[in-house]
Amino acid sequence: MAEMGKSGNGEARVGPAPGITRLPPRAAAPIHLPTWSQLQVSAKQTSPAGNSGDFFEVIQLRDGRVTVVLVDVCGNGPSAAAPVGNFRWVLRQAIARGEAPGAVLAALNESMVAQRLDDRFATAVCARIDSVTGWVEIASAGHPGPFVRRAAGGAEDLASAGGLALGILPGERYPEISVELAPQDALVLVTDGITDRLASADDRLGVRALCERLGRARLGAESICGALLGAKPRATEDATVLVLELPRRHRRATPVARAG
Repeated sequence: MAEMGKSGNGEARVGPAPGITRLPPRAAAPIHLPTWSQLQVSAKQTSPAGNSGDFFEVIQLRDGRVTVVLVDVCGNGPSAAAPVGNFRWVLRQAIARGEAPGAVLAALNESMVAQRLDDRFATAVCARIDSVTGWVEIASAGHPGPFVRRAAGGAEDLASAGGLALGILPGERYPEISVELAPQDALVLVTDGITDRLASADDRLGVRALCERLGRARLGAESICGALLGAKPRATEDATVLVLELPRRHRRATPVARAG
């Protein structure tokens, strides 16, 4: 099982072996999950204090599907980052069991409610992607989006039925929606540090502005990250963008029968 996790500034990439690979903040090249998934994955983060309550996991399962989860712990900087290590452990256990996105979020919610060390809560979105069929299952816990940048042009808000933010009430259920992505379509996950800076009087959540910016972005996971969080983002609040782009569709050569 190959995985990637990251919290903090800069961009992250997946390494060729199990475990978490951490690179310097200015790592910038497009990346791929190892072996057969061929998803192009790029992420960019900023935080005013270096450590952030925004974090994500990207884990490739043995059947080739990829589960991704993006979490935004309430608050900013080191105080929000404090419980991240424990949250990661819970998420990884649920994903390793092969849980669907709604069950992954439910597992983290139950853990947070059981601890109740303070009034902390978190929003999150979880998706499971089959890069061969393009089929994606998505669950959300009070989180914006996710969004899709279509290779054919334009962008969509995939806002799901969703559920209550994590860590508030026990027994919450997180319904799933499904969407089919075409080759080179990109699934885009963001935290509210991205949407808030795009908000206006007539677009209070910043969703319409984000879709417009996505629609203008060049194809490519790294390009989309740059379009939403710039080369030198202002670090006044925690903000994360995570992009997973499907590969091109490759035609397989038809075997030619040999005579005789």
